Amino acid sequence: MTGIVIGVVFAAASALTPAPQFTQDWVWCANTGHVFSLDLSISGCTAVIRFGREPPHNLSIAFQNRANAHFGKGDFDSAIADYNEAIRHDAENAWAFGNRGKSFAAKGDMDRAIADYDHAIRLAPNRGITFSHRADAYRVMGDNDRAIADYSEAIERELKDALIFFNRGNTYGTKGDVQRAISDFSEAIKLDPQYAHAFHSRALAYYSQHDYLQAAADLTRAVELEPANAVAFYTRGLVHYAQRHYNRAVADYSEAIQLDPDYAFAYGNRARAYRGLGDLDRAIADFDQSLALDASNANDFNGRGVIYLDKKQYARAIEDFDQAIRLDPEQALALSNRCWSKVLAGAQMLQALADCNEALRLKPLNAGTIANRAFVYLRLGELDRAFADYNAALEIDPKSAHALYGRSLAQRQSGDTAAAEADAAAAKLIQSNVEAEFANSGIN
Repeated sequence: MTGIVIGVVFAAASALTPAPQFTQDWVWCANTGHVFSLDLSISGCTAVIRFGREPPHNLSIAFQNRANAHFGKGDFDSAIADYNEAIRHDAENAWAFGNRGKSFAAKGDMDRAIADYDHAIRLAPNRGITFSHRADAYRVMGDNDRAIADYSEAIERELKDALIFFNRGNTYGTKGDVQRAISDFSEAIKLDPQYAHAFHSRALAYYSQHDYLQAAADLTRAVELEPANAVAFYTRGLVHYAQRHYNRAVADYSEAIQLDPDYAFAYGNRARAYRGLGDLDRAIADFDQSLALDASNANDFNGRGVIYLDKKQYARAIEDFDQAIRLDPEQALALSNRCWSKVLAGAQMLQALADCNEALRLKPLNAGTIANRAFVYLRLGELDRAFADYNAALEIDPKSAHALYGRSLAQRQSGDTAAAEADAAAAKLIQSNVEAEFANSGIN
């Protein structure tokens, strides 16, 4: 899911009682409809406060309105100081507590924000907006259950706001409750059919469920609504790639890059799409660019290593896998790929075995890594262990062309020609070019 979008929804000033003489200063201070600048609103409130003849409740409103204007300018310390004064003049001013909570939240002090929201809710338990703001704070703190409870309280108080459904949807998504996330994003879209971020987030939820048609449809709507949103094009590229529509994926990644030339992830994933199209040179060029922009991306070092592996440049491949593992020692895929590269290079068999064993310690049920280790055993002449691993890999993934073809080589070594031919044929039906993976491996 995309990250939470916390809305800045200001509580309106409470009704002024008793009604003051509405001077021009009060008009500026109240700023009904936000028709005046924030500076003019601050000036009007300051004049009211200095006048010194308003009753405490009205002074509280003046301080509150000035605090709102300071908040709008991003001056959170001045806002908090004025909310303090608003509360000092009227300890029952729930809006002042709620908005001071928003100021603390803007400063990253979620504990004090929540304390203020708690107080505001005790004073005005039927205001849904305060529950929504407290939910935002809980969400930032990672307390998703309390966030969902508060978003639900806000909605139960008939605060039917698209942003609140969107935020609750993202919170459900973080918890892995995809169906409820989709339901909330759909409600947000119903309330605001132009809500591009809601389409985007719902697409990600569909994508996580492998519902690529719905995901693509939502992302197409998202890019129609926000044609300059590079992330939406990038995400649609992911969906096309998952469907093996590599040309479409390249087109979307390219659009993302045109909108944001420093989009490292877009270069890296376009590289993967180029590999799908068999254009290895463009794939390497894109990985080069991705890593020039972000040299800490272990996944893209691993990805570029795979391209060098495809090109049978084993030493270069191993260099990239080395770097991926340095950056992320628990990068099981890079360990497995380095194992495979070393065995194909025909050297460092024991190091290759160690890499496969470490990869399997990190991810014990990875069929590809088990098949890689089986081939190491085959190269070491340990046929029994090779067969055990190939059989284990195929138990996990019966459609693994890599494991089937590798087992066919083991069967040929053991003299079982018929079984070898059957496994090789089955592997080629799944992946016609599987034999090329084993070229120059030293085993025929």
